[in-house]
Amino acid sequence: MTGSPQVDVVILTWNDGGLLDAAVESALCSVGVDVNVVVVDNGSEPPATVAPHQAVTLLRNRVNRGVAAGRNQGAAAGDAPYVCFLDSDARLAPDCLASLVSAVDGNHPTAMAAPVFAGQAPQASAGRAPSVGRKLARGLGLATSYRPVPRGGRLPRWEVDFAIGACQLWRRTAFADVGGFDESFFYGPEDIDACRRLRRSGLRVVQVAGAACHHPPRRRHRRLVTGPGLRHGVALVRYYLRPLWPHPQP
Repeated sequence: MTGSPQVDVVILTWNDGGLLDAAVESALCSVGVDVNVVVVDNGSEPPATVAPHQAVTLLRNRVNRGVAAGRNQGAAAGDAPYVCFLDSDARLAPDCLASLVSAVDGNHPTAMAAPVFAGQAPQASAGRAPSVGRKLARGLGLATSYRPVPRGGRLPRWEVDFAIGACQLWRRTAFADVGGFDESFFYGPEDIDACRRLRRSGLRVVQVAGAACHHPPRRRHRRLVTGPGLRHGVALVRYYLRPLWPHPQP
């Protein structure tokens, strides 16, 4: 669609089955933007497949390279001015990408935008920088949300410290300027870390109320005692040993 903003949608998959098809189809059905989809199969067994489409590229890795490396790989495969990272179990409403692009379009400081997921409170997926206690509580299933940012009235969008990586739309130049996702993180918290570096560079992250996206209000590895959960816990320890934003709230 000539003249529409161009967006590369990067979908990372690992043994996701039919979920992947729904995510890809939702991106292709976007309106108001020109979409190319890059699917990165991070070592699925059997290998992931997608229906042939001129706007879909499938990259296959023999082994699971991790979330950060896989997403960076997908981003590098495109050159659109905007890049959206979408979880394989998420589904975009037709106008979601256009709403997110409108929030970061131009040269103003806002460089990344995220939706409010359908049926969920804004703080379920974005908010203030999470403290160690808040992340631990979420990992143990004792909390389901982050601390909200103060905002007044029914604003169409508002600034947040971070948004989870299930759906993030970046201005590509900003993503490149912060160095993409830190590949030393295999599974989390690469999304929070990227937002931190973006904000420390003087740019902004916003959450957009009118950007409709469906994503289950759960995490695939919610319990810390699972193998992936323990790996996630180790990554969190490494993350919190780094210099953080000042005084995160519990």
